[in-house]
Amino acid sequence: MRPTGPTDSTDRTRHHEDRLRADGGSALADSYDVVVGGSGMSASTTATILGKHGFDVAMIEAGTHPRFAIGEAMLPQSSMWMWIVGEYHDIPEIQYLSDANEIVDNITTSCGIKHSIGFAYHEPDRPVSADRTHQLIPPNLPFYSESHLLREDVDHYLVDVAREYGVDYVDETEITDVDLGEDEVTVTTDRGVATASFYVDGTGGNSILADQLGYREDAPELETDSRAIFTHVEGLDPFDEVLGADARPGQSNRLHDGTLHHVFDGGWMWVIPFDNFDRSEATRASVGLMLDREAYPVDESVEPIEEVERIVSQFPDIEQHLDTADPVMPWTRTGRIQRSASQSSGHRHYLTSNTYGFVDPLYAIGLVNTFESVFVSTNLLLDAFEDEDFSAERFAPVDELHRRQLSNNDRLISNAYKSMGDFRLWNAWTQMWLGQVLFHDLYIQRHCFNYLESGQTAEFDALLDEAAPGDGAPFATQKAAMHLMMADVLDAYEAGETSADRAADQMLAEMREADWLPKHVYDWGTDRARHVDFSNPELVGKLIQWGKTDSPDRIREGLFDFTVPEMV
Repeated sequence: MRPTGPTDSTDRTRHHEDRLRADGGSALADSYDVVVGGSGMSASTTATILGKHGFDVAMIEAGTHPRFAIGEAMLPQSSMWMWIVGEYHDIPEIQYLSDANEIVDNITTSCGIKHSIGFAYHEPDRPVSADRTHQLIPPNLPFYSESHLLREDVDHYLVDVAREYGVDYVDETEITDVDLGEDEVTVTTDRGVATASFYVDGTGGNSILADQLGYREDAPELETDSRAIFTHVEGLDPFDEVLGADARPGQSNRLHDGTLHHVFDGGWMWVIPFDNFDRSEATRASVGLMLDREAYPVDESVEPIEEVERIVSQFPDIEQHLDTADPVMPWTRTGRIQRSASQSSGHRHYLTSNTYGFVDPLYAIGLVNTFESVFVSTNLLLDAFEDEDFSAERFAPVDELHRRQLSNNDRLISNAYKSMGDFRLWNAWTQMWLGQVLFHDLYIQRHCFNYLESGQTAEFDALLDEAAPGDGAPFATQKAAMHLMMADVLDAYEAGETSADRAADQMLAEMREADWLPKHVYDWGTDRARHVDFSNPELVGKLIQWGKTDSPDRIREGLFDFTVPEMV
């Protein structure tokens, strides 16, 4: 099926301008190829890709832009996925998000950098000591870098990009009904009705369609059970200046040069500075508490700021870190933030990953999942238009991808909360997380390196054949087994069936036995392992040398079978 809308970029712009409302927004036309509900990052990126390929698209937003959104901290994988999606579809405007300098040059001067992932473990009434911190510094690669995204600016930018690619952006318009007919979808709003061949639901937790189809009923119950209290602040000093000189990690970057996690029994706090980049004009930081609801049940009798002050007063270094910070908006307190659905796709529709479900912002997995999902789902949708097949079976891979993402995230994060009660447990779990995130990064980098050598976007197509990108990695089976073993150990600890020390010993021993974790690069499985700095070319060289010569055959042949590009 060929797109009904104009395919020439000039015609697309003219076609778009013909439907402008008097207030500058787009008026809703009678019919489209695709209607996208919502205008977050997933919705806007999806709409832009479809517009790029010549389809007539409406993006319907209940609110408007710019609007406040909590800051996002990126990971190497989220940067890589933005780069891949932009390169695969030849959309540089998406690819700009994968590099901090490109963000400043093309999007906003209000974003920070993320050249560090740091964790500081706190105990009541005690300062943080040198052996209670972890810091991961990612490698410096020329085709991507991680940032702290001021979502208010970035989300608005992506909406504008979608409009430049011919998408009708219809804001301040509430979707009231979605009817999935045999031959078309009918979307009813408070401003009119439009039909389409397909509906993409990016409306998040407020999805009308998910409610209509009963997707929120009988949804899988998530083990993670947390709530949030958050704000933006100004005047926040680097935590490195709070720590004594002998307690700092002492690596090439400060903790302030990236995302900092204050961790304690029952919760954690994110600190995402937007002012830590010399090209940023921002003065703010995003700060938020995540709390296990059993350990910290909400106290509605006090204001959110009072609850924050009461909690952080237990931990002298967190209290001192926030001492200079002034909130620029009231602290916002939520109820339980987890949500899930029983299904993510069907006849003539699918939900975006964030609409399907959400666990917790720990480990900043959200944007990785968003762009994995955009990559997989848009390719399925483009193929569906070509074959004129919009059946539920056609989009079953979206359902499977989102199920796996949510399940993996829930296992990773719920067990992180369990481990927070004892530092040795937290240390073991953090080492495991470091290993799995490093090697998943390498697996996606491998595809990027092979693409840079061949120049063929088909190098990325193998990722479309995996139930979830990364499932084909040569360490995936062993990593999954390690996760399950450690989860069982933490369950036994939580049930009082084993001690924290014995549980930590078992978890560390599991990593020592793992042949896919190179111990000369990082001392996985020992109590003393803490920091690793992959901005050090010598350390990166050791890793690649091991991978190409001394690693197990499956790792060498399925992970390190790339040529390192000259620019690296």
